[in-house]
Amino acid sequence: MTRPPAFRVLTNESGSRVEIAIQGELDLATSPQLDAEFERIGALEGIEVVVVDLRELAFLDSTGLEAIVKFDARSRAAGAELAVVRGPRAVERLFAVMQLDRKLRIVDDPAEL
Repeated sequence: MTRPPAFRVLTNESGSRVEIAIQGELDLATSPQLDAEFERIGALEGIEVVVVDLRELAFLDSTGLEAIVKFDARSRAAGAELAVVRGPRAVERLFAVMQLDRKLRIVDDPAEL
């Protein structure tokens, strides 16, 4: 039996842009770590674009999805644009089933922004 990859949130801040790469499993146990990073980023001044990269996400549950949706609303309220980089098929399917692919800006590559 293989173990899931360790959960990590990697953040890269560059001027008015922040990229957040999420690795591993984003669920009830790990979403507080992501929420804490979102809280920290929300306090940064001058952020115009936030990219949430899901390409290395192995699993996503409704708790993790809720964290992303709430952060999207918070980013918009602060005047920043949030974009989500597509994750693996199972992750992408959850976005489609919940119709969040219609609400959130979904891109294939962070370089698209």
